[in-house]
Amino acid sequence: MLPCRPGCPSYQEGCHKTCPQWQLFQEEQRAQRQAKKAYLQFHNALCAQVVRQCRAIQCRRLSW
Repeated sequence: MLPCRPGCPSYQEGCHKTCPQWQLFQEEQRAQRQAKKAYLQFHNALCAQVVRQCRAIQCRRLSW
């Protein structure tokens, strides 16, 4: 559902394609998705590094 449909007084079918409010909303959503993606990539790399470090210091059983 389009976010402007229930509250926009100048809503018409298909107006979201040229609506500046809709384009601004899309840009904000795009920026938010990029920020979330960067956050997840950073923390994924950080957690992977911690896991590698923990595995490196584990006691290993000698194989016979």
